[in-house]
Amino acid sequence: MHCPKCAIDINDDSPQCPKCGFTIDELDPVFGTPPERKGLIRDDAKVISPEGEPRLAERLQAFQQKTGSELLLITRETSAPRLPSEFVFWLFNRWRVGGEKHSGMLLLLSMSERRIEVEVGVDLERFVSDEAASNILQFHSVPFFKKGKFEDGLYHGIDILARVVETGLQEGKK
Repeated sequence: MHCPKCAIDINDDSPQCPKCGFTIDELDPVFGTPPERKGLIRDDAKVISPEGEPRLAERLQAFQQKTGSELLLITRETSAPRLPSEFVFWLFNRWRVGGEKHSGMLLLLSMSERRIEVEVGVDLERFVSDEAASNILQFHSVPFFKKGKFEDGLYHGIDILARVVETGLQEGKK
């Protein structure tokens, strides 16, 4: 993972940013108790319809079955009092997405801030960096969001991120 303040790598082995001194523990008093992890999707912002959720869940499950890695989705009304990038970083670590190897991704849609953020675990960064993942979301999700089509935007962003990792793993087996 990258420090949300200065983008230097930090993880369980190096939990303190060597540049700015940030530690994930600094965010605990700000955010409090993490929301309960409920399967692959947690729709706190209520932007996913009952009809649309199965489509998203099926894609997330297919990714997990193909790769052994996790891809989770959370929607929130707000990440306040901090930035969405800090919230997704904090929650990724508190939920332990991808287990000890950090073999996972957590996607956050924060409605008030009008932001979509992704935290890519260190094990998957060989296939998709945080920057590349953010660019994927900007090009494949945001156009749908601008039209109010949140489910479609989430699905397309998730699908492209999943395909990048799946393809990387497949090519690594050749």
